[in-house]
Amino acid sequence: MINLELYKIFYAVATEANISKASEKLHISQPAVTKQLQKLEAMLNNPLFIRTKKGAILTEFGQDIFLKVKQALTLLEDVEIQAHNFSKLEVGTIKIGISTTLTRKFLLPYIEKFHHLHPNIIIDIYTDPTKTLLDKLKAGTIDLIIGKQPNLLENDLVYEELGILNYLFITNEKYLPVPPKINIKDLEKYPILLPKEPSSSRQSALNYLKQSNVKIIPKMNIASSNLLIDFVKMGFGIGYVTDLYVKNELQKNNLTIVDISPTPPKISFGLIYLKNNSRSHICQKFIDGLKLN
Repeated sequence: MINLELYKIFYAVATEANISKASEKLHISQPAVTKQLQKLEAMLNNPLFIRTKKGAILTEFGQDIFLKVKQALTLLEDVEIQAHNFSKLEVGTIKIGISTTLTRKFLLPYIEKFHHLHPNIIIDIYTDPTKTLLDKLKAGTIDLIIGKQPNLLENDLVYEELGILNYLFITNEKYLPVPPKINIKDLEKYPILLPKEPSSSRQSALNYLKQSNVKIIPKMNIASSNLLIDFVKMGFGIGYVTDLYVKNELQKNNLTIVDISPTPPKISFGLIYLKNNSRSHICQKFIDGLKLN
């Protein structure tokens, strides 16, 4: 087993070229330093210094060892600095899988706060389809996913709720007036805009309509929630979205919620990460803050 202290003592003596000065620097008695050097020389089976009245001069073998020890101790010092920086959240990268819309509507305000506190932390955002993100999570390419609760959670994954999304039907009354309250069957009379397959929102809409035996042929199938909202604002039809995505437009009175009976479903969204997987200190700090946000 390597005795690192012996090499640190050797390095100090070689750097100072004097046992007495090295002893003061290390806060170890001079006889103890001499004894440790003798122990290292015996272990390596070679003399490391030539002792003179002026100090300790490295032998040829000692010079070779000094270069290697210097390199090793420098690397170890770098490790300690890096560990310190990580614990202080001064360096590092967090890789997050999340939809573009959820990033804009939910995550960006928190990222702004986190970046202000820890400007040197790099945050990588991946906006692939959910299946691709899950594959990346299992492969270790990303640290976590922020998304809607899966219908079936695999055994190696953990889900932690961050919030609730309420599904809504919305319209622009300027172009498409709708009575104050309608029955779900009435949707068959209107042009309907749905999220494009495959998506959890699309599946939610289909399940909701199927339970009431409502059959519709969507006028448009749109992949982006933001685009769907834009088309509703232009009067193309009634759109199916979640309240988080359309909150600002409702506050500005650009859009109106269609009051439908029965009420559309709710869905949870939150963190998805690997079970029994040790996350970096940085990533855990990000998650802890997100839960309190």
